[in-house]
Amino acid sequence: MSIMPFTPSPATGAAFIGREGLVRNLRARIAKGESLAVIGGPKLGKTSLVRTALNGLSDRTLIERDLGADPSPRFELVPGSIVVLDNLDAIADSAIESLLARVSAAEVSSIVVTGGRRLRTLLGHFGTGAVRRFRLFPLSVLLDGELRRLIGSHPPIPLATWTGNHPYLTKLFLHYGDGALETGRSQWEPFVQHLVAEVGQGPERRLLCYLIERGTPVNPSLAESETGIRDIKAVSDTLVYLGVISRWIRNEEATLFAGCRLLNDVIIDGNAGEVA
Repeated sequence: MSIMPFTPSPATGAAFIGREGLVRNLRARIAKGESLAVIGGPKLGKTSLVRTALNGLSDRTLIERDLGADPSPRFELVPGSIVVLDNLDAIADSAIESLLARVSAAEVSSIVVTGGRRLRTLLGHFGTGAVRRFRLFPLSVLLDGELRRLIGSHPPIPLATWTGNHPYLTKLFLHYGDGALETGRSQWEPFVQHLVAEVGQGPERRLLCYLIERGTPVNPSLAESETGIRDIKAVSDTLVYLGVISRWIRNEEATLFAGCRLLNDVIIDGNAGEVA
């Protein structure tokens, strides 16, 4: 019996698990008229997070555009509304700045944007001219407790070892069950290859390789000392925002951990077409 391909979709309502504190924070700031940028790697749950936060603001006019699905920047704006620009970094840099300037000038209540590493960099370069200042909210992989809630009765340890607490990979493996490694390969493998490309060949890859080799959570100061990477926070930030490593407090100590075997095996092998 064949299994239907896994179809990811934004999770809201009872399907949304974890990140409750972040939801409350976002909702309160949007209600006050702040403009926010939810930053994270692909399929980390940015859209789900924003939609869940907006559920408590049903009295506001909402204008939502997914620039990844429709890159046209032309749409009607309503003063006092909440404008959500999902996947904003799907359009060109110059188009992003002009679109944000137009929305900022339209006297909307709040602007919420989502995107990845590139958008985070661009927002830092726009300054304070015609574009509003955005408070950044970076996403990362799920916490252990959140993952256990998502998994439910399924054995958590083997699954977490493969997916590294990444929400998309975890849901994909839950969908395919015991045969996920092979049955779901056509879906998880291109995604992992995309993450490898996002990591690149610079200090981020060097840090990731170091963490994979260590195989256990490592204090950032120790990682900085042993790798010689000067700005360990900025480099680890990028890996955390991509969802390829976790940064947690364990026994009152900050740690970095590369726990996604799907990704780690590709990095170690140096061949995105083969996974051990």
